[in-house]
Amino acid sequence: MEKLLLLSSFTIMLTWMVPGSCSQTNIVLIIADDQDLILGGLTPMVKTQNIIANMGVTFTNAFVTTPICCPSRASIFSGQYQHNHLTLNNSVSGGCSGPHWQQRVEPQTWPAILHQAGYTTFYAGKYLNQYGYKKTGGVAHVPPGWDWWIGLVGNSRYYNYTLSVNGTSVFHSDDYFTNLIKMYGLEFLHQRHVKEKNFLMVLAPPAPHAPFTPAPEYKDSYKNVTAMRTPNFNIPVFKDKHWLLRMSPSPLPDSMLPELDRVYRQRWETLLSVDDLVESIVIELYSLGLLDNTYLIVTSDHGYHVGQFGLPWDKRQPYEMDIRIPLMMRGPGLPRKQKDVRPVLNIDFAPTFLAMAGLEPPAWMDGLPFFPLLQQNANNGTKIDRKFLIEYHGEGSMKTISSDCPSDYSDTLSTCVPEQMCKCQDSKNNSYTCVRHLEDLISNHNFSYDFIFCKFRDSENFTEAYDLNVDPYQLNNLAPYLSSIIENKYITWLDHLKFCSGLTCHMYHDLNVQNSP
Repeated sequence: MEKLLLLSSFTIMLTWMVPGSCSQTNIVLIIADDQDLILGGLTPMVKTQNIIANMGVTFTNAFVTTPICCPSRASIFSGQYQHNHLTLNNSVSGGCSGPHWQQRVEPQTWPAILHQAGYTTFYAGKYLNQYGYKKTGGVAHVPPGWDWWIGLVGNSRYYNYTLSVNGTSVFHSDDYFTNLIKMYGLEFLHQRHVKEKNFLMVLAPPAPHAPFTPAPEYKDSYKNVTAMRTPNFNIPVFKDKHWLLRMSPSPLPDSMLPELDRVYRQRWETLLSVDDLVESIVIELYSLGLLDNTYLIVTSDHGYHVGQFGLPWDKRQPYEMDIRIPLMMRGPGLPRKQKDVRPVLNIDFAPTFLAMAGLEPPAWMDGLPFFPLLQQNANNGTKIDRKFLIEYHGEGSMKTISSDCPSDYSDTLSTCVPEQMCKCQDSKNNSYTCVRHLEDLISNHNFSYDFIFCKFRDSENFTEAYDLNVDPYQLNNLAPYLSSIIENKYITWLDHLKFCSGLTCHMYHDLNVQNSP
């Protein structure tokens, strides 16, 4: 197996050096589910790093604008902030695969635009959390723009799931889902018209989302690994963080730590199958003579935390571990082994993929294409100034509160289960808007200004602010100590960003690289 891997990696490196013989431009996007960057989420994906990152570009400052599945995926496909596509959380009432999405947003997503431009399109995997249920149109609803559609009904699972296969319900009990997605992807690449037309292929495996079920061949691959003990791991939270983090118990009792370790290592084990998926697709593209003309992008819908600030495991928070994502890309004309430090957002994906296809992004998209900049040097001697929004509308539901947890909770809370010490992972007033500001690239690939300012819509009107250059683990909330001038500056930016749309968002998205004087 190791010999085969070395051989395949070697041949892939060779093919990069051979110029493409046709003008075909294909796009393959692989979206993991809940894969973090900060806590070592890329560590298991050795083959992916060899054949994607080492053969292309790695973005070290990639962010999502809403750190939860359905809203983030809506931003990825629409190129819009949450306040414009109106997918507010993972519930139908919160707009996840709801009428507004299906009638107003879905028909004009970037895959639909590519399809109209003549691309053959293929999708396999998780889509939106409420997709395929009767209340959202059932499996018969195939989103516009897809020639091949294999969409998961509901949220991520590894076994016992239902798919919409071009609008027909198909149940699988024993097929490991990541491997099935790989099989469907390889089958698509064997279709005759794939070599004749531009194609788009999106693969969205469930890993490393709960229930963290590794394939049998990878079970216990990391049995000696423990959750990363970052400086903010399971620390007691006092009045410097918003109330949901202060919820008892804080910190988690020591008896909970083995469970955190289990979640952490099983997440890694599920990613080994994603690593295999990436390798299989790249090798197949090479064998078909398509690799030179294909852009391959590997990323995630958001990050994740496991024990940070005494939170068990989840996302939804405006902290680094939840909002930063892995993002790597290889393709024709892109440099090799380059780390790009420019801030890139998930709302930038849509205009970027359209630019890859030679199409002009619509003016209503809130993000900007970073593809034209990839051939520019993003190293020392450049200047960047980017401000962007992080926003989330919290969710509450009695259906997600276990009867074994205290019963005085109302529908203002969500995801309260004994496995997590009944420490709820969300609430209706876990709602916030933040402005993240990165400015002035300097020689050691850090930013001279790296700051986040957040306002929570709760009874306390709680404010948090962190200087990431001196406090990368966000231990010290600076909000009480900000001068009125600094605070008002951020509030003004927030007031503009949380209502911006299209061109009015672009004024805060300076992706252009300028030579420093």
